This record gives sequence, structure tokens and C-alpha cells, in this order.
Amino acid sequence: MNIKKITLIALAQVMACGAIYAASPDETNIDFALEDQTDAYVLETVAPKYPIEMLERGVQGRTLLMLRVDEVGEVSDIRVVTSSNQLFSQAAVKSVKKWYFQPGTRDGEAVPQIVTVPVDFLIEDLQTPALASL
Repeated sequence: MNIKKITLIALAQVMACGAIYAASPDETNIDFALEDQTDAYVLETVAPKYPIEMLERGVQGRTLLMLRVDEVGEVSDIRVVTSSNQLFSQAAVKSVKKWYFQPGTRDGEAVPQIVTVPVDFLIEDLQTPALASL
């Protein structure tokens, strides 16, 4: 077979498949419009109080929180996902309760969202990290 004939056969098959797909009755009611959606983001934070025991020992760490941001940007339902230390968890939760967010939106309307937030506990000018923080 020559190249022209193969190309025409392939083109005919593609067009036939496209016509079958386009005519599929299950596909005719799909709305292909994309939702206009934005995610919540932090407007105001309150720094966590560094646990004195961890500070004295030179221990740094991180707590990862999951929380709900409502339609007006207030925080609720805070849960600790993971944390390097329970003292950091407690300090992070206390701090994040006072944070304020720009709420997320869907089609221009504010909506509640679940957000994951890391809270880092770092000691400035720490020359050598404590072994417990590694």
C-alpha cells in the first residue's frame, strides 16, 4: 500500500471515531465551564510562644495542622496532623486559633475550606542543632 492510501484510511478512522464520540448521548449534557475558585490564605498570624523547655534545650521543630477556615476567615476545628513534639503541638494550636484568613471562594462566593498549615519552631542564631531536633 502506498503512503497516500494509508494516510487516508487513518484519517477516515480518526474522523469516524470523533463522530461517534461527539454523537454519544451520555456526553451531550456536560457543562464544560470551569469553576472560578480561589483558596483561603493567611492575612494575620500570631507567632507561637516557643516552649521554654524546648528553647533551653535548643530543640527546633515543626507542627503540621489541619484546620477549617469559614466564610469570614475565622479558624476552627484545628487538628494536629504531625508534630516533632507535643509541646510544639500545644503552642502551635494556641497560636493558630488567633490567625485570620482571607476565605476561599467558589464562583465569587466565600466558602469554608480545609487548610493545612505548617508551624515552624526555629531558634535564630542556633550554631549547632540539638540532637533531639534532628
